Amino acid sequence: MEIKVKYPTTENFTKFGTIVVPSFKESPATFSENHNYWHNVADISQLGEEGTVGFLEIKRKEREFTLDKIERHKYALETFIPTSGVGIFCLAPATPDKNVPDISSIEAFWIDGTASFFLAPGVWHWLPFTLTPEMKFILLLKKSTVEKDLEIVDLPEKVKIVLTK
Repeated sequence: MEIKVKYPTTENFTKFGTIVVPSFKESPATFSENHNYWHNVADISQLGEEGTVGFLEIKRKEREFTLDKIERHKYALETFIPTSGVGIFCLAPATPDKNVPDISSIEAFWIDGTASFFLAPGVWHWLPFTLTPEMKFILLLKKSTVEKDLEIVDLPEKVKIVLTK
């Protein structure tokens, strides 16, 4: 017997489960000139009623390597699973009693596909900076995160990201 290898599509994969492919007919749930984010793109209800899958696409464009905003989700973890591209992820520890992180606690991490990022509730983060023309991620989070648990703040001063080895 022989079988031919094919690219998975929503149609030909149905009998095996769900796949997430970056060609969504719906408008993104959030977007900017640098990113598109589709929420609730796969059913993971067998893991519980609250979980969902998102797809994040980030374009390089003319974005400076400067962090001036940051966000957190106080009540739920968020997972970033890179599927393509190389970039930088800026994070700060959770600050339950503060409305903004201490900028001296912000750290920058390389993203190159060798690790996935499971952020604990309350961890501050911002849209990763891409070094390649684009980056793509699968996100795991609560269904209600975008509508009910998204806090975005301006940093008290800009943080410049320095690229070193």
